[in-house]
Amino acid sequence: MALIAVIGIGFMEWFKANYVLGVDEQIVKCIPGVDYVIGDLDDREIERDGVFIVESRGIEPLFEDGTLLVKFLRGLPGDRVKVSESGVFINGNKVADAGLPNAQKLGQKPEAFYGEKVLGPDEYWILGTTPQSFDSRYWGSVSYEQIKARAYPLI
Repeated sequence: MALIAVIGIGFMEWFKANYVLGVDEQIVKCIPGVDYVIGDLDDREIERDGVFIVESRGIEPLFEDGTLLVKFLRGLPGDRVKVSESGVFINGNKVADAGLPNAQKLGQKPEAFYGEKVLGPDEYWILGTTPQSFDSRYWGSVSYEQIKARAYPLI
């Protein structure tokens, strides 16, 4: 019995060191149809349109620093990002629908988030799939250090 307990504890410690589980309890999902993801902490290889677990920074009071978020990685260093009343565009391609319904939660008008920029050497643009998603359209880019793991949807 003790051997089984030691093996079980060892497995759990190994799992925690290499993986993270994510649960999306929101009504409107950032990734439709996905309630659970597993993140591989050893896989942070950047891939456009891949799903990643990202650590939030500087977006309080919406999320405490360190909150893990699951989003699509849409923009890479050197990409031109534009947020407008027509949607979100990366290098001229529309990647998200129009609308910034969460602007008022931040005490702003949607126009405050409109703009265009070229992503710098350590800037990545993350997005959910709906305008309701709190993501880069509201707080800007994230750094590579904030990208914690590639995420794989479970359900």
